[in-house]
Amino acid sequence: MALRLSTLRARILLGSGALIAGIVVTALLALSSLGALRRAVTQETAVLSQVSVLSSGILAAAFDEVRAAELYLIAPTPQTRVQFARSAEETYDYERRLRALPRLAEAQRAAIARIGALQQRVHAAYGYAHALEDLGRRERALAAGVTAREPASEMMRLVRSLSTGMAAEAEQSGAALLVRANEREVLVWIVLVLSVVLAAGVSRATLRSVQVPTERLGLAVERFSGGDLRPVHLGAMPRELAVLGDAMSRVSTTLRSLVQDVVAESERMSSTATDLSAVSEELAATASQISTAMVDISQGAEKQVGGGEAARGAVERLAGSATANAELARRVAERGQEIHHLAARYQRDVAAAAKALLDLGAVVQQSASQVDELDRRSESINEFVDVIKQISSQTNLLALNAAIEAARAGERGVGFAVVAQEVRELADSSGSAAEEVAEHIRVVRQQVSQVAETMASGRLKVRGVEEVAQGAAHALEAIAASVAEVEAAAGQLADAAAGNLKLVEEIRAVLGQVAAAAHAHASASQQVTAAAQEQGAATQEMAAQASELSQAAQRLRGLVKGFRV
Repeated sequence: MALRLSTLRARILLGSGALIAGIVVTALLALSSLGALRRAVTQETAVLSQVSVLSSGILAAAFDEVRAAELYLIAPTPQTRVQFARSAEETYDYERRLRALPRLAEAQRAAIARIGALQQRVHAAYGYAHALEDLGRRERALAAGVTAREPASEMMRLVRSLSTGMAAEAEQSGAALLVRANEREVLVWIVLVLSVVLAAGVSRATLRSVQVPTERLGLAVERFSGGDLRPVHLGAMPRELAVLGDAMSRVSTTLRSLVQDVVAESERMSSTATDLSAVSEELAATASQISTAMVDISQGAEKQVGGGEAARGAVERLAGSATANAELARRVAERGQEIHHLAARYQRDVAAAAKALLDLGAVVQQSASQVDELDRRSESINEFVDVIKQISSQTNLLALNAAIEAARAGERGVGFAVVAQEVRELADSSGSAAEEVAEHIRVVRQQVSQVAETMASGRLKVRGVEEVAQGAAHALEAIAASVAEVEAAAGQLADAAAGNLKLVEEIRAVLGQVAAAAHAHASASQQVTAAAQEQGAATQEMAAQASELSQAAQRLRGLVKGFRV
């Protein structure tokens, strides 16, 4: 994992992935909470609506049944008997539908069964009273009607109690939904905060890992452009920048070694030029001795031969020095070519590193586009919240209409009014929860905007790294130009060394002729004088070449003097 996070690309992808994952999880949690809350509210509202309708229906049907039964006892008519039968049938129907409701507790089912038994008792008692009234036994019929009023009152009381109890259960369900909504809200906040903190930490670490190494690389490039080739300790940095740093370190090491070699070779060339000047002085002294010998040739051939041998030894040393100078010039030229090739190769490495940084900038741009797309996607959650608000508003309006109808029904609509009030409270709770979710989504979008700004800052930092890589490439171009000058100076040295070697060969031939003349004792004084003059001219020319070689060595030392190794 440490190796994978050692690159800028991996760090940026990690921060973006953490933020996107956190926002997606937050959005899913919010959508899940809203969906669960909507389903629970819809289910509870449906159950409460059914309970309210059935409870009100039982109360109205039972009231109509008792009223029709009492009217029949007072003034029996066929219409009253039909109304009594129809009301009884409606009461039985409402009782069966109430018993068929789902999610009823055992106590509620027992209460419904009790309501059914009391309904049967009421219907049987009034049926018996009506039969007595039909038989003309009015007093017994009225007494039987009085016995039916007690179970009828108990039945209505049980219906109201059942309606009130189910309304209380609805209130408890609403409280439980509110608790679940609060728990989901806390979970959403925790996930959101963790995602933002993780993304901010990764972004901060990425920016620091780019800024500090970039400054160190900039300082190193400034030192190289100023000719300071001493080792540079860049420290730890991301892999993309470490490639550039390693390339610069290798360039510094290679150039430092080559400059040291050039300095050493220039010192040797200067020393060789000094030796060559000394040899020239020796040759001049030898020529003077030869001129003196011309005054008195009679002093003997042995003395003349000895001088010739001495001159030949000096020429041999001069030839060795000229050969060494030519070899040194060739080595300097080779070193210059090596420096030129290395500079070109590392220039290509720097260009490759710059291309890698451009690819990194493209990754940063892609991550920023993904964050913008996520911001646009979060707008759909706001639309979903608006739909929940509309449902809550419509539910509140329906509850208000139900409360108005219950108020019109009077005492028979008391239970329905309680249920309508609970529905309004649930609708208000749903609206409040939807408002809180909308506020949370707004905070999420603000955090996404902040991360987008952080991505923009990362793109600016990557551009700074690209400028540093371009500066390194320019520095390598300047080094290549300096190396070209060194190669030119080395070529001049090689040409001068070749000329010196040619002159030495000519002097050697002249000395051979002098030795032959001394051995033959046949040379005239004019020939000896001419030979001496030729030798003096050659000595002067050799001295001039030695001076040029010394000056070339000084120029070479001046070129490499600006480098600090």
